[in-house]
Amino acid sequence: MGRLGRMQSMFGELVPLFSGDIEVQNNAYQLLSSYMTYNIRVLDPIDGTKSFITGKPLFGTLIACLRNGEPIIGIIDQCVLNERWVGVIGNGTTFNGKPVTTSGCSELKECMMYATTPHMFHTGEETDKFRQMCNAVLRPLYGADCYAYAIVASGFGADIVVEADLGLYDYCALVPVVEGAGGVMTDWCGRRLTLDNHDLSRGRVVACANVELHKEAIAILGKSWAPGYVTRVIKDGFWYLAVGIGIGIALSKPRK
Repeated sequence: MGRLGRMQSMFGELVPLFSGDIEVQNNAYQLLSSYMTYNIRVLDPIDGTKSFITGKPLFGTLIACLRNGEPIIGIIDQCVLNERWVGVIGNGTTFNGKPVTTSGCSELKECMMYATTPHMFHTGEETDKFRQMCNAVLRPLYGADCYAYAIVASGFGADIVVEADLGLYDYCALVPVVEGAGGVMTDWCGRRLTLDNHDLSRGRVVACANVELHKEAIAILGKSWAPGYVTRVIKDGFWYLAVGIGIGIALSKPRK
């Protein structure tokens, strides 16, 4: 799929109301695609809509600047608490103007893990792998939206965020904030979160306070997966094959 196709798949939920809108939309895709080698701004006015409508001040405004499809500047702004994180790849991350760095533990069994909600993981591979992560960490926590990534970047106590079903606008601003503070943020297979990789990443992200945690997390999230019943069939198949081979060998021996 080319860059234009990726743009259409990422923003394909924008359904034209009239036939004339189709041409306008296609022209917009063409324009966006032509600028993908330069700077693109990605804005999420309210990340954490449910937190916002229920009065929980953990939502935020996300602003990102991408160069050649890679997030290089990110801003998390929480207007109620008057807090702002600014991350620039290669130049660090600040919290209300003061530099911050990650300071998480180096083993999953000791870390606190955030996800916005367990309901964001689709049944099957995502729920299975997230369950494994919950069993591997000290404690899973929920409900912080973009604020969880800010906590990790600031070294406030959370060490890792694992999420799925995110849009491009959900994570672009978070990458420079986390990585500028010394953390690591990729998709579940360890790939960079870029425009080019959006389809491969499928909105599955992991943000870690350090490289050691990231390696452990990717070992769980990035491993190959098959539904439980398929695994059982394969295991049973090998068992029956082994028994059959044993019986065949026994029967093939000449009788005395």
